[in-house]
Amino acid sequence: MTGNRLEQIIESCLQDCGYELYANKQELGMMAEAEKPVYCTQVRIGSNIYDTALKCDFLLFHPEKWPRGLVIEAKWQQVGGSVDEKYPFLVLSIRKSIFETILLLDGGGYRPGAERWLRRQTDSKLLHVFNLTEFITWVNRGNL
Repeated sequence: MTGNRLEQIIESCLQDCGYELYANKQELGMMAEAEKPVYCTQVRIGSNIYDTALKCDFLLFHPEKWPRGLVIEAKWQQVGGSVDEKYPFLVLSIRKSIFETILLLDGGGYRPGAERWLRRQTDSKLLHVFNLTEFITWVNRGNL
């Protein structure tokens, strides 16, 4: 499984929950006014902590559940490496964003301490850090 496959699972969950792909990534304001659940992928949502483009894996809007939008970030790490060192950058950039975010972290290749640290970073911007099983359970409970 790669990060791409993880994103396919998320997209399948979105579609199963009635979200429709919103093709015009340049009109996020219009997307937010949709009267039905919509999502887009790989869209710019602002600037990161270095004031360069901040893109997210998924941005979705739901008229009742997520009227101000929700970002879903997917991070798959199957083998060890330096990816753990990028997590603080991700968290700080999420906190700078205007959108609430959930992070889906799986693959088992990250350091256990990095996962524990990420899970302790939840706040009003980073709402949840899930593994795949936790995410699907959350979706099955009607939260998406």
